[in-house]
Amino acid sequence: MNQANMEKAKKAEDLFMKYLNKENIPFYRIDQNIESQSEIYKENNIRRPDFLINTKNGNYYIDVKYREDKDKLDKNRFHIDQEKIIKLYQFHKEIKQEVWIAFTDNQDDPEFYFTPITGVYDYYKKIEKLYEEKKYEKFDKVWIHIPDSLLFEQLTLDRGIFNENDIDYNEDVEYHKEIAVTFIN
Repeated sequence: MNQANMEKAKKAEDLFMKYLNKENIPFYRIDQNIESQSEIYKENNIRRPDFLINTKNGNYYIDVKYREDKDKLDKNRFHIDQEKIIKLYQFHKEIKQEVWIAFTDNQDDPEFYFTPITGVYDYYKKIEKLYEEKKYEKFDKVWIHIPDSLLFEQLTLDRGIFNENDIDYNEDVEYHKEIAVTFIN
């Protein structure tokens, strides 16, 4: 990783830390210094996430990624290289807890989008399989572009990571009332 990207990554982590503090979400920032990692993790290609957070809905390991303009080809998708996917997935398998990635593309007024590494890994493996079936070359050089369907937009102390749904509850109350009248009569 070049120096400019390292600085952006560090700033994104700092912004995420500010976000967690603003939301009163307890956390530990995990030291990423290679000397603070066990030899067995190094040998087994395991990468630690940047944060361990605690919500009332459980603990989350979160790796923070900054992606400028999300993606050069499709500005609506975040991307991640295959090696990072594998290393974070190995960490998930080792500790038997879900690992999440928090993406942001704005360092001035950041919004964070969350995705579980298991979902990203499954998506990556399906893309890899289809890529090979079509006999396309150089899949190992391809970055994986995360579809919106794998992204979550909310993180709170009370609920953890989730998406708000777009249900119109007033409309649904009327719907249930009609069904109840039908069954009662």
